[in-house]
Amino acid sequence: MNGSMQTMTKEALIKKLMDADFVIHETVLYLDGHPNNKKAMEFYKRAVAERNELHAQYASQYGPVTANCVKQDSWTWIDDPWPWQNGR
Repeated sequence: MNGSMQTMTKEALIKKLMDADFVIHETVLYLDGHPNNKKAMEFYKRAVAERNELHAQYASQYGPVTANCVKQDSWTWIDDPWPWQNGR
């Protein structure tokens, strides 16, 4: 995200988050077969950092991404539609 926290729509941000999760998953599969590949490991670290940034941005703008992200004193996970429900 290049250091700038730009405001995105909920749908655009969840798509970027899902894309980042996919990239990480595929990189893990590659690293399973190539555990000594330093470039792949650096790519993985950058991908995880970007995913964590997207996750934090989503949570700060729209609420928890998953149930284990709830940090409030009350169970806010059920207050809004879940991220995959597209605003229903």
